[in-house]
Amino acid sequence: MQKIASFMLIGASALALSGCFGQTSEVDQSYLCTYSTDAQAERCKDGQLAWFKPEQWNNEQLPLSVAAAYCDFNHEVMYNKAGVICVFTNKRMNLVK
Repeated sequence: MQKIASFMLIGASALALSGCFGQTSEVDQSYLCTYSTDAQAERCKDGQLAWFKPEQWNNEQLPLSVAAAYCDFNHEVMYNKAGVICVFTNKRMNLVK
């Protein structure tokens, strides 16, 4: 009985830790695609680090709109009144227009 409990504990631990060793996609830290408009965002490439830098901050929903359109949610998304920084994705670009 003790062997079964030990085996189950080891199995549960291995399963819990398996997420820590999954795929890691390295983001190129040497380049930052900066944009203020949708037209400028089209120059950014999928997987690049990107900074949405608005000319004016008029709307509290703006960072959410930008993140929804251009951010890869498999990576961290940072935002404040200075803009949005995230890993760019072009998978939802057709939804912006």
